Formats: sequence, C-alpha cells, structure tokens
Amino acid sequence: MTFGWNTQRWVTLGWAAILLGAPAQAAPAHVVLVTPRGETAMERTFKEELQRLAGPVRFTLVKSDPSNPQDMAALPERIRKEKPSLVYTWGTPTTLAVAGTHDAPAISDIPIVFAVVADPLRAKLVSSLRTPGRNLTGTSHLAPLATQFGTMQNYRPFKAMGVVYNPTEPNARFMVEDLTASARLNGIELLVEKVGLNLAGEPDPTTLESQIRKLKARGAEWLYLGPDTFVAFTHRKTTTDAAVKAALPSFTANETAVRDGNALVGMFSPVDGMARFVAHKASQIIKGQANPADIPIETLQRFTVMVNMCVAQALNMLPNAAMLGYAELRQPTHNAAAPGALTCQPLH
Repeated sequence: MTFGWNTQRWVTLGWAAILLGAPAQAAPAHVVLVTPRGETAMERTFKEELQRLAGPVRFTLVKSDPSNPQDMAALPERIRKEKPSLVYTWGTPTTLAVAGTHDAPAISDIPIVFAVVADPLRAKLVSSLRTPGRNLTGTSHLAPLATQFGTMQNYRPFKAMGVVYNPTEPNARFMVEDLTASARLNGIELLVEKVGLNLAGEPDPTTLESQIRKLKARGAEWLYLGPDTFVAFTHRKTTTDAAVKAALPSFTANETAVRDGNALVGMFSPVDGMARFVAHKASQIIKGQANPADIPIETLQRFTVMVNMCVAQALNMLPNAAMLGYAELRQPTHNAAAPGALTCQPLH
C-alpha cells in the first residue's frame, strides 16, 4: 500500500507527537482556604461556584486560630508551603494575618480574596474600596448600622442598647466607635462592657456571662453582637446563652449567632450569596480576566432578617405581624427529656 505525500506527512507528524509526548494539560488552579471555622456551607458553596465558573480547581484547607497569636503569625509561611494559585480568607483577623495591612503587607505575591471582613478600610487592608491597589480583593457583609437599628426598633422599640466586646481585637474596637456615633445620632444610650482579660492579657470567655448581666442591670434593652470574632463568632453560644439567661434579647449582624447560636434576631448578607460573589471575583483572577488590585471590594445589597423562634418563645418576645411577613423564621425543636428547655438545633 502506498501513501500520498500528505498522508505520509501526517503519519510522520503523528508518530512525532507520540514520541515527543502530547502537550501537557495545564494543572488545575490550587486555592488555599484559610478560615477559623473549618469548612462550612460558605466554603462548600464557594468551591462549587468557583469550579463552575473557572473549571477544575484543587483546594487545600488551612484552619486558623485567632485566639493563638503564634498560630496567626505562622499563617503566611504555612500558606507559602502549599504554593497556591490563590488564597481565600474568612474574617478580619485571619485576613489581616495572611495579607497584612496595605502599608505593611504579609503575603503580597499571591492573589487573595476575602469574605466577611466588616470594614476593610478601618482594618487598613486597603486604602480604597473601589481600587484596592494591591494583590487582594473581596467582600464585606454588614448592613448599614441605621438599617440594623431600624430592624431592632421594628421588633421592639428601645432607648438603651448594650455591647460587650473584645478590647484586643481591632475590628471590635472599630465596631464600638461606629456604634457610639450611630447611637448618638439615633438618640440611643450605648452601654459598653469589655471582655475581661486573663493574666496573659488574653480575652477570657468565662467573663462573658458576668459582663452581660452587668449590661442588663445597667438598663440595656438589647444586646448587640457585631463584627467581633471572639464574642459573636468563636464564643457565640456562650454569649447568646448568657443573654437568654439574663432575659436580654440579642441582635446580631452575623448569621452564625442566630442560626447555630441563640441570638434572637439577625440581619446579614446570606451565606450563599456572599460565597457566590467571592467566587465570581476569584474566577476573574484565576482566568486572568482581571487584576485583584482593580477589582472593587463590595457589599451585597440584599440582606436577610432571621428570627430565632426558639429564643422568641423563651423570652416571650414573639415578632409582630409585619416582621413575620418578611423575616426568615428559625423554628424551635423540643426536647422531651427536658420540657421547657431551650433546645434549638443548628439548621443546615
């Protein structure tokens, strides 16, 4: 059998490709997820959405411990050893530990996308939200304070609000400054107590209950749980249980404190929406469509109001008809072994 010239040429080229090896397929992007919570629904949604938008991605989870300064200081080195294409961070303390501030960066040569950072400007992650100007971008999650105050007033009018905060956490100190200004504008008395410190100068969770009792005794009608990782996330169950015990309704700007803690009301950006928004920004970076320095840092404009009906019943503070029309209700579960006990279980 004889071959024409073209046929022989393609056969030769085919054998050459086999001998030399076909072009190697590009390795999937490698994303390191850094979060103090482990993998939650937010990270699972982020992973699914990023792979839908950007194709195959390999993920590595690194768990941070904001209560351990040595652990936080070691995060950049731990991340570099993983040689990621991109880093995802959750929360202000973790993001600061990984990225550093704009004037004293930690990791600057690997793109970073962050989620659930209350105030990127005050935290000094960036000097501009519109144009971050460095190798990171992300999303914030808080509704405006005026809107949060309005939701609390709609549920139960009040004149005095209490907050207990971790004085060693910059984000918590910023929160108190903002609350002080907003309370003054709205004619609200703000009552403040600090988390007690142990002998090592670290916040002591065993002081939370006594500080919440003090706020109640001073006349607080609501307990506010804002962007304070120690109080409203790490020790959310201790904090919200103490509030229920003190018959003090609590309002939270963090979903976890009402969903798997015992805050009465929460107003927050939905986890699903935040995860997809962050994944969209990450996909632009991985696909080379945009530079993180040019991707604006934004807040979702849609917020969810959730009422923990278990707590509402325990405090005899059921929501009014208007709020029932738009709030998401977390229904109570009952524990036959402990009639009347507060037994709300996490929703997944």
